[in-house]
Order: sequence, then C-alpha cells, then structure tokens
Amino acid sequence: MSDEIVRCPYCVLGGEFRPMLRRSKNSFVCLECGHKAAPEQLRSNCTCSKCRKMNSLALRCRTSEDLRRRHADDLPARA
Repeated sequence: MSDEIVRCPYCVLGGEFRPMLRRSKNSFVCLECGHKAAPEQLRSNCTCSKCRKMNSLALRCRTSEDLRRRHADDLPARA
C-alpha cells in the first residue's frame, strides 16, 4: 500500500491543505467539509457544498462565454 497523501483542495490545516481520510482503497473524504475524492477517477462525482458551488460558478461562466460568442457572431464583419 502506498503512503500517498491526498489533500482537500478547500480546507487548510496548519498552513497546508488538510489531509483527507482514506475511506477505501481508492477513495478519500475530508473530515472538515465532506469533500470526496478518488484520484483514479478522471471526473469528480463529489456533491459537497463547496464542489456544488464551484460547479454552479463554472456553469455560469460557460453560459456567459457562450452568450458573448453568440452576440459576436451576430455582428457584421468588418470590410
């Protein structure tokens, strides 16, 4: 078994990101905020409040960027 330390990207303890508790061979959980991580998985399925907030912000940013692109496409091209 590896001595891998997985740290929560949200919580700090003593000047470092807080180490997460190993739940199983491939999953970890932060005891402070409940963030879940599985380093082997490419996509995160965490539903902690901090991940939900980040996903919401990211969705709004993507939506804003899509709107800007659509409006830019409607503008007439310069000659």
